[in-house]
Amino acid sequence: MDGVRFGVLGPLLVTHGQRDVRISAGQPRQVLVLLLLHAGQTVSVDHLMSILWDGDPPASARKAVQVHVSQLRRALKDLPGVSLEWSRQGYRLDIPDRSLDLQLFREAEDPDEALSYWRGPALAELTTNTQLANQLEEERLGAIERRVDKAIKEGRHHEVIGELTGYVTQHPTRERLRGALMVALHRSGRQADALRVYDEGRRHLAEELGLDPGQELKDLHAAILQGDIPAVPRELPKAPEPFVGRRAEIELITGCPDTVIAVHGPGGQGKSALATAAAHAMAERFPDGQLYVDLHGATPGRSPLSCAEVLRRFLRALGTPPLAVPTDTSEAAALYRSTLARRRVLIVLDNAVDAAQVGPLLPGEAGSTVLITSRRMLATLGARHVRLGPLPEEDAVQLLGDDGEDARQVAKACDHLPLALTIAAARLRSRPDWTTATLARRLADQRHRLDELNFDDLGVRTSFQLSFEGLTDSSTRAFILLCCLNVPTVSESTAQALLGQDDVDRVLDPLVDAKLVEPCGPERYRVHDLLRLFGAEHPNDEKHDALTRALTHYRETLTAALKKLRPHAYGALTNSATHQDLDEPLRWLTDEAENLLAAARSTMAEPALAEHALAIAHMLYPHLFKQDRVADLIELGQIALQAARTIGTSAALQTALLVQSAANRRIGEFETALAQLEEVLEARADDPFGQGRALAGIGTIHRELGDLDRASATLAEAVKLIEDHGPAGAQRVPLSALAQVHQVAGRYQQALDAATESLRHARRDQDAAGTAYALASQGQALFKLDRLDEAVVALDECIELCRATGEHNDEWQALLCRAEVLLAAGKTEEATMDAQRCLEITSARGDRYGEGVAHHVLAKAGREKHADRAAELLGTPGLRKDNLLESVIS
Repeated sequence: MDGVRFGVLGPLLVTHGQRDVRISAGQPRQVLVLLLLHAGQTVSVDHLMSILWDGDPPASARKAVQVHVSQLRRALKDLPGVSLEWSRQGYRLDIPDRSLDLQLFREAEDPDEALSYWRGPALAELTTNTQLANQLEEERLGAIERRVDKAIKEGRHHEVIGELTGYVTQHPTRERLRGALMVALHRSGRQADALRVYDEGRRHLAEELGLDPGQELKDLHAAILQGDIPAVPRELPKAPEPFVGRRAEIELITGCPDTVIAVHGPGGQGKSALATAAAHAMAERFPDGQLYVDLHGATPGRSPLSCAEVLRRFLRALGTPPLAVPTDTSEAAALYRSTLARRRVLIVLDNAVDAAQVGPLLPGEAGSTVLITSRRMLATLGARHVRLGPLPEEDAVQLLGDDGEDARQVAKACDHLPLALTIAAARLRSRPDWTTATLARRLADQRHRLDELNFDDLGVRTSFQLSFEGLTDSSTRAFILLCCLNVPTVSESTAQALLGQDDVDRVLDPLVDAKLVEPCGPERYRVHDLLRLFGAEHPNDEKHDALTRALTHYRETLTAALKKLRPHAYGALTNSATHQDLDEPLRWLTDEAENLLAAARSTMAEPALAEHALAIAHMLYPHLFKQDRVADLIELGQIALQAARTIGTSAALQTALLVQSAANRRIGEFETALAQLEEVLEARADDPFGQGRALAGIGTIHRELGDLDRASATLAEAVKLIEDHGPAGAQRVPLSALAQVHQVAGRYQQALDAATESLRHARRDQDAAGTAYALASQGQALFKLDRLDEAVVALDECIELCRATGEHNDEWQALLCRAEVLLAAGKTEEATMDAQRCLEITSARGDRYGEGVAHHVLAKAGREKHADRAAELLGTPGLRKDNLLESVIS
């Protein structure tokens, strides 16, 4: 390096050009270090003496300092831009700008550059005072933290694990380093190791310092445990194997600065394989994840996916809670763009139909990259367009695994089309008795060449057929019937019902081996879309009977789940009998909800099966309602209506209206929901029990609309009708609703009476959910009657039941009510814990109203910082408030 250079980040360094400048050992070097630390500033002699003699200078110290400075002047006198001057205030060392490594370190924006200036422990000469060295070491550790954070953000978490492990060992109490190591391990798929690192730090702090980890590290630990670290989706399909050629296209895509890259070309050119291979090649550049979707723009028998469906899927993958996913497409697109802002995500939109389909899926800001494939050129998109054509001959024969003349003839017959070549190679692999010459001879006959290749979409059918033809009759039957049940995944019990046999492993294992069926979890299987379409084309006389068996199984298991989870609604929702006894009904519902929805969707328009679709919709809607799956609930209402139209009876239409009314009530369309229930009420003039059920729903909506007198009268009528004409104890449902109306109206004793009567019936029937509802109403009424101890007892049991049944929406509301009771009882700390837990639940669900009231209660508990956030959330335009909760917290 030319010019003068000083270094204190390591052993003292003074150079001029290529020459080292000698500084006398001992205190002269220490004086120079101190002057360099304050370059351009006057340093008093007293300060120099204090440091050199560790606060206890001898009488000769001032003279010694003068001698040392004199030696330094002689050593530095020939260095350009360097001067050492004396004044009454002390000594001042001036040096050229940016000649000191400490200045360069502090000014460097890039942490890697900053750390490059360090050559060892700083200020090694200052043996009498370590405070200054410790301060610089703190700055170095800060730069290290910035560097590893940067590496993790860039997706290079694997690279820093070893380095971070060493730093955490050296600095066990430095929580930012420990947290970075936890994130790097978690993103590397080593969750257990990440949790171990936290536990080691927690033990060290407790044993050495008697402290707990800081809140940020605790939150990170909880996020790893709960899977709540900001979602980093990794949705790319497996990289294609083998993948040959396309080197120029791969380099173009991976090196392209554009944020949108659109690959187009005729069918069979390998667009999807290229996009997947390129995406894997550049995935590490997108540390915030990779999204993938097949848009089905050219999939036989499938309609292209809608923007709304893809947006919902992507938002969930990016960590948006189900409740926070808008149902309006434009709102969902806006949230999607906001979610992607400041993130670096790779988005692969495979098999697009046109520009309109992909437009709403493009990010609004730079940072993320979109890779699109389509048959037609999407010319209206502002994108880098890449056209894909046939493979060069050398790449084509490589795909065949043979570079001889026969392989060149096969490649020529295939027109170097990747799909045709892939099928040709698959045929060679499936027929070990064939040689490449055998296939070349068969392809030479132009009259049968397409039959041999079945290229383009037909080629897909042929490639599937090769595997299909090798199956036994029983496995062939199983595959065809599995393809007829159009659901995302099939459990073993569903497969048993569908196939009408218990030993399904015997027929499914060959399908797995043939890659026609894919395992996707314990005792669960999946058939990909194109394979399902292929299998469904094959004739089979059992299709209707098999579907009926599977749908009946779904209905019976749903019935068993309802019988255990919601006995208060069981009789109203289903007339099906069941002998099943589910150990974990909530888990079964959670696992099967998508399949139940798909089963109803695929059979709603079939006259012989629509009854099953309607029954499934009717039994499934309470679960979707309680789990805040709003978009699915809306679709379920549409399915129910279509099934009812297919059935064509008044009773079916009434059932559909009940489902649709629940969906409309969930999204705040109370007037529409009310009109639908009134239509049901009118149609059930000869059914007093059915009228009572309809009135119970109508009364609840009147309460939500604030019409308390009508709500009270309507629910009282519902109680009477259901008590006189319904199953024993069924009146507990409208009684709980009536208690809520009295609560909002301020009639607390009447609310307590109704809740207590509802609770009596619920306990008698061992109805956990019904008991929880009644206890909540009872606790609220007791609170307002100033019977605080009794209110806490009721709410304690309510919360435990909500947790046992998985009703987290009811749990947070009960927690909020208990927090209010505890505040009134002067138990502020316990109230704060309840409100904090309420905030955790509502934040995870994206419930702005729930978050707002939780912040409100925390502010009342003395946490004043929560007041502004409560006002902001509760002041959201159009926010729907719950008048029942408002009556408790006001």
